[in-house]
Amino acid sequence: MDEILDTIRAARTPLVSVTGPAGVGRTQLLARLSALLTADGRHVTAMRFTSDGNAMPARFTLPDATSPHDSTVGLRGPVRSESLWASLGPVVGAAGKPDVARSAATSAAAALRRSGPRPVLLIDDVQWIDPDSLAVLEALVHQLADSPLNCVITTRTPAPGMAGGAAAARLRRAGLVESVRLRPLRPDEVRRTTALALQAVPDDALAAHVRRLSRGIPAAVGETLDQLSADRAIRVVDQRAYLVAAPSPSGALPCGPLLRAVRELGPDAWAVAKAVATLAPFGTAVPALAGAALNLPLPQVERLIDVLRAEGVLHRGLNGASWRFQIPLVAEALVAARGPFERRHLAAQAVTSVWNGTATCTDEDHFTNLVADAGRLVDARRALGELLSRSETARADLAQRWLSAATELSDDRAQRSAVLLRHTSACHVHGDHERSLRGAQLLLTEYRDQLTADTVQDLQAMAVYALSSLGDVEVLRGLAERTTTEPFPPTAVTSALAFGMLDRWQEAGVLVSGSSGGTLSQLLRTMTELWQGRPQEFEQSLESRAGWPPRTSSHHRLDHVTAHVTALLVMGDLDRADKLLIEEGLDWHRMQSSDQAMAAALRGQFDVAAETARRGVADGSACSFDVGTAGMHHATVSALVAQGKVLTARKLLAAARTTTPVLAHLLDLAEGLVDRALGDTEGAISRLRTTLHDAAGRALLVGADLGWAELVDLALDTGAAGTAEEGLRAVEELAATMPTSRVLMHAAFVRAVVGRDAAAAQECLRRVQDRDHPGESAVIRARLVKHGAAPATLLGPVYAELGELGAFLYRARARNLMRELGVTVPGRQEAVAENEYLLTVLAAEGLSNKQIAATLRTSDKSVEGRLSRLFARHGLTSRIELSQAILDEALTARGTGRG
Repeated sequence: MDEILDTIRAARTPLVSVTGPAGVGRTQLLARLSALLTADGRHVTAMRFTSDGNAMPARFTLPDATSPHDSTVGLRGPVRSESLWASLGPVVGAAGKPDVARSAATSAAAALRRSGPRPVLLIDDVQWIDPDSLAVLEALVHQLADSPLNCVITTRTPAPGMAGGAAAARLRRAGLVESVRLRPLRPDEVRRTTALALQAVPDDALAAHVRRLSRGIPAAVGETLDQLSADRAIRVVDQRAYLVAAPSPSGALPCGPLLRAVRELGPDAWAVAKAVATLAPFGTAVPALAGAALNLPLPQVERLIDVLRAEGVLHRGLNGASWRFQIPLVAEALVAARGPFERRHLAAQAVTSVWNGTATCTDEDHFTNLVADAGRLVDARRALGELLSRSETARADLAQRWLSAATELSDDRAQRSAVLLRHTSACHVHGDHERSLRGAQLLLTEYRDQLTADTVQDLQAMAVYALSSLGDVEVLRGLAERTTTEPFPPTAVTSALAFGMLDRWQEAGVLVSGSSGGTLSQLLRTMTELWQGRPQEFEQSLESRAGWPPRTSSHHRLDHVTAHVTALLVMGDLDRADKLLIEEGLDWHRMQSSDQAMAAALRGQFDVAAETARRGVADGSACSFDVGTAGMHHATVSALVAQGKVLTARKLLAAARTTTPVLAHLLDLAEGLVDRALGDTEGAISRLRTTLHDAAGRALLVGADLGWAELVDLALDTGAAGTAEEGLRAVEELAATMPTSRVLMHAAFVRAVVGRDAAAAQECLRRVQDRDHPGESAVIRARLVKHGAAPATLLGPVYAELGELGAFLYRARARNLMRELGVTVPGRQEAVAENEYLLTVLAAEGLSNKQIAATLRTSDKSVEGRLSRLFARHGLTSRIELSQAILDEALTARGTGRG
């Protein structure tokens, strides 16, 4: 808009004509222009035309700065332009009598000259100008041609039937007008506007969705964000904003100016607009269908459609075969604003017309939605068949909706139970745990006679997963301990699963030990053994895959594959996870978000891991009952700490703890990393020790090697020899019972640094090389050098690896170690730039000077001085400005594909 304002102010013509669609910001442009011209010492006279053709005085004012989404502009009066207003609006007969128009224009020009120094006339909404006023305006522009006066008008487009086309052409031929078009925001501008409103970088899906609904119209961008926020469809995690729900504006919420403008056209136009929004894919049949549904004559419907078109609300293309609302948000809001009866009645009219052959619908999903809405107002048997058939291949959210409608159309118990089972399963897959729990309970209590034993077990498992996700610990405890038969009497496998969701794996193992039950029982037994440090059954299952569901049972087979992939990743075994997926003909996109994040972290793709974890927290796909969720958070926090984003790591852990995650001890181990990074060595040692002992007391040993390796390193740093010896014993015992590649690597590391065992050091380095996990290898090798178990020459490659990973906090510590040991640090200027960047990250994270000093292992005074120099160098005055600069940088990176 700044460029357009400059163009207007520099114009040499007496008239500047600004055009653009509704909501694009024409009035806001006039408000900003008015403020600029007033600041230049020019006198501004303002007026606007109303929809009935009247000219009104106005004063354009900018919106309240406290309302970031508000793109409306005040139109205030009265103002002292009555004489001008009287001249322009309207002068009867001016359109057909040039002398009358010229005389009125002369009076208007005189009034302008008397109004103040270097006057400017601003006129808004000229699309509503009447022919007489237009004639006076044209004559006025001719009279202003050789004077310092000038006029700026705005016109909404499209404006069907507007009388000004011929006048505009004459003024253009005379060189008296400069035309400026306000265009919608570009995609990058929509992204930036969204970021400024939310104070968070929008992910690609959110930015694209806002752009689609608003078409880049600034007013619609604001209303879209307001609507999505009210619908809780946006969630912000670590200054990243995500679209987290199926976006659908709620008709129960107060509508914004764009929708209100449609309502103000009158009740009949409002009803027709809602009907057209519902029936748009029906092409040329839309007017007749709308008329029949609303009981309005076809000519009246067509007239009201013309009103909607004239107001710039609706576009009709291809002679009525195509209908499109100029702003899709308005269409979606109109659909959402229908009442229950109105929704069903419109849907029934549309569906019946297709089934009797009088109309067609070009959007199959939309038509099926209408079948679901119509319910029993149409042929119930045919509707049921349509919904069941279409739901088989639909995406999860649509299948869930259609199956929900199908349950209401099922007549006999057998059919209803079968449909309800499909709906419950769809809710489970889609992550709608409240509905999946309700469906499971209904089936298990009201339709038990229709269910097989295997189906009963599947439903009880879905219910347990839902209860875990919803955090209903008391009910889970009752099912696990069998102290209740509510909401259903649990099977032994269900009780074991509930124990698992409570992280009571030892008790879960007792219930399924020796069980010859189904695949779920076998899988549960395998995993309970593994988490307790006994991987033999897991290895046998992975090797033979005996008892796994056949590949023809794709869903159950995928469950087994996912469980084994997750387990391998929690144990840090990426190579075998890759191998399993290849052998099963699957790729990583079929895996859970937690698995994808762990895999990315193990590959050294720290930013990908963090983004995947944030998204999982935001959209709820990182479920508490997923054993990989805690592993994902540990891996991601490790990466974030290495990068210096320590408070971001802590916030991520806090978000994870709002649920009841399985393998929660991994979160505590990750919290210890944050404690240590912030300089709280005693707190880290205490947390790690307590976590490891508590987990061991519950026979929960998976991940213990991570904690003991960290604790031993801390103990040696602080001279706690007893703790280091304790760690050596614990890791040796763990390696004997759970000899995974990561456990054996950590055991060799602890032997090397505690026992000064050269052979163990060599073994550790070999295992590090074999595993080839960036980040892990750099940390282990650096610690071997730090404790004198490996030569200082390793630090060069370690330093380079940490740079490639963006692990700037660990790289800074590696620099310090290199200097201590006399190893040359390459790239002095690069090191200075990295130190400044790390300081910027820590300050933007919100750390206090004291925390930054502890993290960087320097003094408070040093941090204060460095921050002062940093702020001065970049022209910043506060940490708020620094955070905004970081946000701008993130936006730029996202826009160029780097973020």
